[in-house]
Amino acid sequence: MSPTYNERENINNFLTRVRTALPTADIFIVDDDSPDGTGAYVSEWAAKDAPVYLVARSGERGYADASREGLAIIAAKGYDVVITIDCDLSHDPDVMPAMLKELADGADVVVGSRYVEGGDITNWSLFRRLLSRWGNRYTAFMLGLSVRDCTSGFRAYKGDVIRSGVVGSTTSSGYAFLSEVLFRLRQKDRFSICEIPIIYRDRTVGDSKMSKTIIRESMRLVTWWGLRRLLSKASKETRLSSGNR
Repeated sequence: MSPTYNERENINNFLTRVRTALPTADIFIVDDDSPDGTGAYVSEWAAKDAPVYLVARSGERGYADASREGLAIIAAKGYDVVITIDCDLSHDPDVMPAMLKELADGADVVVGSRYVEGGDITNWSLFRRLLSRWGNRYTAFMLGLSVRDCTSGFRAYKGDVIRSGVVGSTTSSGYAFLSEVLFRLRQKDRFSICEIPIIYRDRTVGDSKMSKTIIRESMRLVTWWGLRRLLSKASKETRLSSGNR
C-alpha cells in the first residue's frame, strides 16, 4: 500500500518495480485527490493490471488519514500481510521479499530501517542526517521503544496487527502517525517488532511533503506522549514502593 499525493511522475516506475519485486502481490494506491492526476493514472493501470487498485479519497487530506483508511480497507479484505511503502522511490521494493521472510519467521511488524547495521541514507545533507538520527533517538527514548528508525514508513505488518485496532486507534496527523503506531503497539506488549536495513534514497522527482511544521508537530506529540509515559511509570513505581513498606 502506498499513500500518494501528486506522484504522477513517479507512479509508473513505482508500480513497475513493485510488480517486479512481488509479481503476485495486490497493489493498493491510496490517493488524496491529487491535482496532478495521480489517481486517474492509477485507474489506467488498474484497467490493464487487475492486481492494482485505487482507493480514491476526497475531503481531508494527509499522510496519517490516508494510511489509516487504506490500512483499514485492506485489512478488512482479509490479507495476511500488508506492506506500506512510499511512492517516491525512496524505498527499494526489492527489500520486500526480505520483509516477508521476517514475518514468516515470527515477527508481527518489520520496519525498514536506515539506522541499523547495513542501513544508510543517500543524497541528504549532514544537517538533515543528524536531525533525523537524533530525532529518532529522542523518539525511541521518550516512547520507550527499542526501534531505531521510528519514522520509517517502509513497513510490513501482519494483517492481524491492523485488525487488532491498534492502527485505527491512532489520532495524530502527518508523519507523527508512524511513531504513534509503534508506541501503541508497544503499549499492547504482545507484538514482535524487528528492523531490517534499507538504503534510503531521497526522491529525485516531485516535491517532498515534509515540512518544518510537520517536524515540529511530530516532536511536540512525541514529547507529550513520552512525558505521560514517564509520569505514569513513576506513579506506578511509587505505588509499588509504598505497598512494600
